[in-house]
Amino acid sequence: MTQQRDIERLLDRWFSDGPSQAPDRVMDIVTDRIERQSQRPAWRLQGRPFSVNAYVKLAVAAAAVLIVAVVGYNLLPGQSTNLAGPAPTASPTAAPTAPSTRPSPSASFPAWFTPESGSDGAGILSSGRQTTRSFSPAFTYTVPAGWVNHSDSTYFGLFRDTSANQAEFARSGETADGIFMGFVDSPYFVCKGLENNRGTAAEMAAAAAANDILVVSDVADVTVGGLTGKRFDVRIDPNWDGNCPGDPPGSDYADGRTRVFLLDVPGRGVLVIFLGSLHAAGHEAFLAQAMPIVESFQFNIGQ
Repeated sequence: MTQQRDIERLLDRWFSDGPSQAPDRVMDIVTDRIERQSQRPAWRLQGRPFSVNAYVKLAVAAAAVLIVAVVGYNLLPGQSTNLAGPAPTASPTAAPTAPSTRPSPSASFPAWFTPESGSDGAGILSSGRQTTRSFSPAFTYTVPAGWVNHSDSTYFGLFRDTSANQAEFARSGETADGIFMGFVDSPYFVCKGLENNRGTAAEMAAAAAANDILVVSDVADVTVGGLTGKRFDVRIDPNWDGNCPGDPPGSDYADGRTRVFLLDVPGRGVLVIFLGSLHAAGHEAFLAQAMPIVESFQFNIGQ
């Protein structure tokens, strides 16, 4: 049975019981689903490193299901609409509309690519200076023709419209190369269960360099768009013959390559930027195209 149907069955039982609050078993099981969901995480060399990970999407979806269920139940005939205190008094002034996280109607994507729901990407970009739509902190950047912005909300992502990306997307649903960025407390590069990269940018870089399953090279201090931190290249150690807990049997991630930027953002944590390739053969050529874009970032630090 699918996870969606399992959740629907729980909600059906909840509705039939008639409470005005979700029972603990619903919250426990949904939480368990989130924790055990097979992940294609954003913060690693493998999977889909250039899109919102499945863990985050499931968490958001589960929260949305519960919210809709609570509101829907309380709107049924004979049910109180008092969710938390007295019902609000009607106001003649319309409430402000929450910002949309849907892709703009004007956004267009390559015919071979399907954007993820809620990505809010700008789509195919014209060459020149660009400004982020929703990502915080906001920033400007410069791209040549042929680049696509597929995500600009909680995460930010870019990829080139190339035959290599098209072929990989058709094969696995992933892009072969791309730029991805966002905030995360403990980014991991090969195996979440075997890495613990926390703290400042310098502390994260030191933890990665000390990890036996990784090969970290070219560690350097860096400044990008007014933010300072660390830059390094990382790959799985070719001599490591262990298994990553939770990965499918036979998984082989030795070919992945990533250039990492870890930037300290006061009051926010560490902003992680990945220039990642699923295959080593095209990585250097990809870096030659992607590095000028990252170097063009100018962050609005005050946001």
